Amino acid sequence: MSKKQSYPSKYRAQAIRSVFTIIFFIIVYLLLLILSFALVAFLFYFSVLVILSAPGQRSIFIFLLMGFTIDVIALTLLVFIFTFFFRKQTVDRSGWIEVNNENQPKLFKLIGTISKQLETNFPQKVYLGAGVDAMVFYDSNFRNLFFPSKENLMIGLGLVNSMTDCELKTVVAHEFGHFTQRSLNIYSYVYIENQIIYKMLMDEDFYQHLILSFSKGKIYWVVLYYSRIIRWILRKAYHVVLKSFMALSREMEFHADELSANIGGTIPAVTALLRLQLAGDSFHNVWQFYSQRISENLKTENVYPQHKFIMKKIAENHHMEMINDLPQVTKDIFSWFNRSKLVIENQWASHPSIIDRVNNLEELNIESNVSYDSAWNYFVNPEELQREITEKLFRNWQFAEAPVDLSYSEFEKIYMDEINKHSYDKRYSYFYEYRNISRFDLRSVIEDNEIRVFQKFNEIYIDENLNLIYQFTGLTVDIRTIDSIAKGEFKIDIFEYDGKKYKANESAELCDKLKKVHEDMYQKITGLDKRIFKFFYSLAESTENKTELKMHYETYFNLIEQDKDNLKVYLDLIGAIQFMYFVHTFSQIESKMIAMREKENIFIERIKKILSDQNYSGLISETQREEFQTFVDQKLIYFENQQYNSEALKTLQDTIFEFYEVCSKAPFYSLKKLLDFQIELLDTNKAN
Repeated sequence: MSKKQSYPSKYRAQAIRSVFTIIFFIIVYLLLLILSFALVAFLFYFSVLVILSAPGQRSIFIFLLMGFTIDVIALTLLVFIFTFFFRKQTVDRSGWIEVNNENQPKLFKLIGTISKQLETNFPQKVYLGAGVDAMVFYDSNFRNLFFPSKENLMIGLGLVNSMTDCELKTVVAHEFGHFTQRSLNIYSYVYIENQIIYKMLMDEDFYQHLILSFSKGKIYWVVLYYSRIIRWILRKAYHVVLKSFMALSREMEFHADELSANIGGTIPAVTALLRLQLAGDSFHNVWQFYSQRISENLKTENVYPQHKFIMKKIAENHHMEMINDLPQVTKDIFSWFNRSKLVIENQWASHPSIIDRVNNLEELNIESNVSYDSAWNYFVNPEELQREITEKLFRNWQFAEAPVDLSYSEFEKIYMDEINKHSYDKRYSYFYEYRNISRFDLRSVIEDNEIRVFQKFNEIYIDENLNLIYQFTGLTVDIRTIDSIAKGEFKIDIFEYDGKKYKANESAELCDKLKKVHEDMYQKITGLDKRIFKFFYSLAESTENKTELKMHYETYFNLIEQDKDNLKVYLDLIGAIQFMYFVHTFSQIESKMIAMREKENIFIERIKKILSDQNYSGLISETQREEFQTFVDQKLIYFENQQYNSEALKTLQDTIFEFYEVCSKAPFYSLKKLLDFQIELLDTNKAN
């Protein structure tokens, strides 16, 4: 790396801290490894002593058996140690395609230009993935704690699909910025170490499968208790590393952003960052669209035109400017829905917030050459690449029959039909998108002549009232966070609220003040909801639809309350079955199963209730109704003969998730019926 490359003092300070925490963890890691091998050696030695201490030929068999048992324990521990400590970590590439200079010369020319400008290594391998992301990654194992492996680069085609050429250049330059950080011998060490530690200590699926693979033997308890002790010690050591790593990671992001701006300029780096969430949400929407149609055997040959279509539709709904088919997301639009006044330097966050990164880039104010040409210009045969990656997207999907590919026009029609079915009339201006209507007594509001009634519809959903809703939502989130700080659930020393700094011990007092403000805002919103109801009630009077309007409100209020109860039943049962994902003794399993059955009985009664409730009838398909009824009628056995019944457990899990999927839809559809009915009243009144 060139000596010209400079690093901010804050970056260097965090890097030095990380070096010492890494050394600390490696020392703990090696000591545990040495002690583990010493324990195995001692067990083998002790088994020999046991055999040699046999007092006579009559007892030699017993002592041989004891020695053999100790040897088996030692050997089992030895296998576990190698499996646990020396596991190789690899990144799954099955959904990617590897590219090279021969088949993608324009992309490799871009990568080569950036690597020369930053005077850093060219990636060992370059891959194309599906999503809206790009990343530097490594394959790693125990050896790489001492000898770092080489970097690889992955670029998601969803990212390419949502960027201009100059924006993609800054994103790739950002990733190369991480390559340059290797000059301090920090980034790759920290990355690899954290991958190894995560798999050993945090990846519960890996750990539980590992323990279960040893549970077939009679002495698996030795491995179980040994592993719990080792993991407890390593987790304590990792806690020291993690805090330092997170702080370093944030500084590395700022540093990589600065390098990307030096390559492509501030404006493309900022616009790329601001569009990322919209692009990611749009890609998720496409994925969700097709995942809900597996039973219909539908997929697509090319997901990327559909991804761009959804981006454009979301942009239209939020009045974003479009340039060359790409939405221009501004800071104001990005911040519109976030009315939080709370600022916390989150020591456990690995990345700064998008707004913090944007502000940092704007302070740099590096001259930009802005282009609006598509990032696909860097690729040869882009449509062929899109089809190949799309095919990989669906590689693991299980269709009952040969799937049918939806054309772009077919997708557009079905998607828009779904959007219209699942969204409120645009005339409400997103007033109800993120909230419930305040509950109030209908009769008292109807009889209260002092309530000031809106005279016109266009007086209601104005910016002033929308701002009140978003400020209230932001304040609600802030109060929850500050309350967590006050209770000690969120460990932090200092934070900022509305431009003023507070210590953690001042959070309770601040929370009390904000709750009073919150209550005042709630009363204002409730008053607003009453005035809105009274406006539509006056329209209903003139069209003789008063009873129907009241029925819609009563049904909605009732379902909101039921939804709270349904959520509690759902969460209680989810919590009660969590023990099944961990290793326990048989007696513990039986005890926990009894407690789980109590929650299951409440769950069954709740299913019976929604099956007989007319408000849910339109939300439950015939297949779901049959499955729910079958579940209610039969008494499933989840644990028998000292083993779990996987088929019964799958039925339980499927029923739990389908239950809340149905229940959570009820308030939305009830509110949609109410709001659609109000629009009918409005249109009827205008027509008359």
